[in-house]
Amino acid sequence: VDTKPWWPMEERIMKQILILSCTTLAASAVASFTPTSTFITQQQHLQRNIHHHPSNKHSVALHLMPNEDDKDYISPMRQRPPPKGGDVAYNNENILRQLRHYNEIRKVGGKECVQDIYARDPNTSGDNTRFWFVGKVARCTGTVSAEAAIARQMNLLEEHATRIRPVELGRSFGILEFWFAPGDTEPLTSQNDMGTRLQKVRKVVDGSDKVPLLEVGLDLSIVTNQGAGFCIVRTADGVVPPHMIV
Repeated sequence: VDTKPWWPMEERIMKQILILSCTTLAASAVASFTPTSTFITQQQHLQRNIHHHPSNKHSVALHLMPNEDDKDYISPMRQRPPPKGGDVAYNNENILRQLRHYNEIRKVGGKECVQDIYARDPNTSGDNTRFWFVGKVARCTGTVSAEAAIARQMNLLEEHATRIRPVELGRSFGILEFWFAPGDTEPLTSQNDMGTRLQKVRKVVDGSDKVPLLEVGLDLSIVTNQGAGFCIVRTADGVVPPHMIV
C-alpha cells in the first residue's frame, strides 16, 4: 500500500474542485433568490462587471460602477410621507414660521398677549395631577381669542408635547388635554402661587381654522435641563392642591 501523502501531488486538482463547488453553491443561491422591488430598483443604478484576473484564471473580481444618476439617488426605504396637519404640520418650516410670528406679536403686545401652555399627564390624577409645560402662544388680542389661538396651533402643540415627554405623554397623542395660564407665570406656578390657576382649553373652537396664521404665534419649549423638563402639580381642576399650600 502506497502511504505517500497525497495532498502535495493533488493540490492543483483539489483547488479546481473547491472552485467548482463554490461556483455551484453561488449559482444555487442566485437561482433561489427572489429579488424585491427595492433590490431591483437599486440594481438599475449599478453596473456590475465581472471579469477574470489576468494573473489567475480562477479568481473572479466584482466591480461596482455607479451610474450618473447615483449621486441623486435616494433609497425607497428612506422616503417618508409628509407629516399630517396641513399648514400646522409638525415640520421645521411651520415651527420656525410660528416662532417668528410669536416674536413679532410679543414685541408689540408684550406678555399680555401671551398664554403659557401645559399638557396634562394622563397617568396622574386627583391632587397629584402633573401638568407639563409645552410652550407659549401669542395672539393679536383685538382679533383672536386665547382659545382660538391655541386651537389653531393645536397640532403643533400636541406633536411637540409627545416628543419632549415621550414616556409621560407619547402614547396619548390625540387625547391629550391642554391647559393654559397667563403669560410668563412659570415662576409663580413653580412657587404654587394660589392666584395663578390653570384653565382647560378646548381643542376644537368654532372658526379657529379660519384664523390667519399671521395673527398667532408659538414658542415651543426646548428641554435643556438634561431632559428633566418643567412640570407643576395641581388638582384635577388646575388649582394648587391643599397639601402644597404653604
